[in-house]
Amino acid sequence: MPRGAAALFSTIVALLLMAGCTPDADDEPTGASRTDETTVSTTPEPDPAFSEGTRPRTGGAAKASDLVLVDVRVAAAEHYDRIVLEFSGTGTPGWVVNYVDEAVLDGSGEVVELDGRASLDIYASDTTWPAPDYYDGPTQITANGDAVTAVHVGGTFEGTTQVIAGIDGAPAPFRVLTLTAPSRLVIDVMHTSNDNG
Repeated sequence: MPRGAAALFSTIVALLLMAGCTPDADDEPTGASRTDETTVSTTPEPDPAFSEGTRPRTGGAAKASDLVLVDVRVAAAEHYDRIVLEFSGTGTPGWVVNYVDEAVLDGSGEVVELDGRASLDIYASDTTWPAPDYYDGPTQITANGDAVTAVHVGGTFEGTTQVIAGIDGAPAPFRVLTLTAPSRLVIDVMHTSNDNG
């Protein structure tokens, strides 16, 4: 292959790989609409969006301003369970999501009891409180999904909002998305057929 053609081929491959590894912050899963992020996914298994498995993830804020937690909800889709943290304000929060050995609340150090054998710790940064519209829903949310058993809303402490999810069975692959209008941090936890014992 001539040197120019080889260089062009290498550039195309690199661009394709980058496109597959760096989704836009407003990307949504196949089959979901922007106004209803709990729509059932039509993506067939295995979904490459879950290719990072169970390893910890982090993401930066996108021009976040006055983000205040106003809603937390959980819904089951075809191949995953979806956790949605919704915020008032503009932009999207930074985030850290990872599995932990023990579900512990920041600030108080209190251990949270959740159904499930694994605990997924979710942090949304660049957030604030109090505000008139700050989240006033239940602290513990029971989920009826195949992966997420319960969600505990830990609250906001020193600019970071913490939510902990109980996961049925062993740690399951997950993916993280940020959506706008309104600002949301979305965590999808894949259904797995691994041990439930």
